[in-house]
Amino acid sequence: MDRLGPALIVLAILLLLYAGMALGWRARKRRQAGYSAAPETPQDAGQLLLEAPMLYVATTPANQPLERLTIPGLAFRARGTFIVWEKGITLSLDGERDVFVPLARIRSIGTSTYTIDRVVESGGLVRLDWISEITTTGDATTADVESYARILDSGDSIRVLSTVQSLLQKPQLPMQEGSIA
Repeated sequence: MDRLGPALIVLAILLLLYAGMALGWRARKRRQAGYSAAPETPQDAGQLLLEAPMLYVATTPANQPLERLTIPGLAFRARGTFIVWEKGITLSLDGERDVFVPLARIRSIGTSTYTIDRVVESGGLVRLDWISEITTTGDATTADVESYARILDSGDSIRVLSTVQSLLQKPQLPMQEGSIA
């Protein structure tokens, strides 16, 4: 009986923490409900240029690498595949629907060292800057977002960066932390 009291107190604290986390996540999803999921990969995405296994880390608002977005298909960390097509990029995460980012919505690609809950060696993350649609009460606007992935093979990482940069054919804005060199 001497151990029952403290055990019940610890259990109650753990249940309160879990409830707080669940309520916080629901509130975040409600606040970010306007962010629409990018479309699935279209049939006319063009030729498949590259596939690279990855660990998807997060998608965040631009210049806010510590604020996770709950965009459908990109809300949780997962293993997956970074797929480069002639007309865009597919982030294919295990257990989620594929998310396609058309080439016209990609702002830049480069490397980064940190984002929410992940710090790696210099340039260890591939950072894809793109434009997401936001729909609120019938009005459609856009927001700049950043998706972070850790490409499992460093050679694949360099190939992903150079392939996407060659497709963009425009200045890399915003400037990225790292380069492919």
